Amino acid sequence: MVHPGGWFEKLYPRLTTPYASRIHLNSPVTRIIRDNTGVVITTPSGTQRFDQVVLACHADQALAMLGDASSAEQEILGAMPYQDNEVVLHTDTALLPRRQRAWASWNYRLDQRDSEARVSVTYDMNILQRIESDTTFCVTLNDSASIDPNKVLGRYTYAHPQFTLAGQAAQGRHAEISSTAYRTHFCGAYWRNGFHEDGVWSALRVAQALGCDEAAPPPSQPSALPAHELLTPQGVEGLG
Repeated sequence: MVHPGGWFEKLYPRLTTPYASRIHLNSPVTRIIRDNTGVVITTPSGTQRFDQVVLACHADQALAMLGDASSAEQEILGAMPYQDNEVVLHTDTALLPRRQRAWASWNYRLDQRDSEARVSVTYDMNILQRIESDTTFCVTLNDSASIDPNKVLGRYTYAHPQFTLAGQAAQGRHAEISSTAYRTHFCGAYWRNGFHEDGVWSALRVAQALGCDEAAPPPSQPSALPAHELLTPQGVEGLG
């Protein structure tokens, strides 16, 4: 979530100016087919052929677009499920710690919750995005009923990756489906721990595969699930 007038809105035009005319907006990809000479991508506007394709999206979305998904792609991408979370943007600071000095970018609530309930998380957006305002803007996951309805600014639903043992094993098989030889590349936070930084890590890995050298390679794949992930009955859920 980026507030209007933030750094991204200023940076985006500078990054895209050299190829802005080749950016296709509002063009959902409905089908991807690979062959020995390239990749055919279908959108509502028709079909186009490319040398390589990068799927920078959720695992289930990538699988749905592949019209010729291999058995390995079905197995690996299918092992990485997602969980819908209701996200509320609001100004109810009662969801933050009672002591204002304890307010942090991320604030967890574990009170009166049994082992099957999802952990409530409230982000203090003023701290997280350095918003200078007399109003404290909050974003809360999985605790809509506790928020004062009069202080709700918007309600949204986001799908976050869930991390299971099967999914962790699938993460280690990235090279089996993503390479220039397959003309197909997959990146996203789900390939690591589910956070924004993991999306960048994953994108760097794809960029290097396409010949974009960096001074240092991305960190090696973690050997175990991080302890700070949120446990749910279905597994471990990322927030990124």
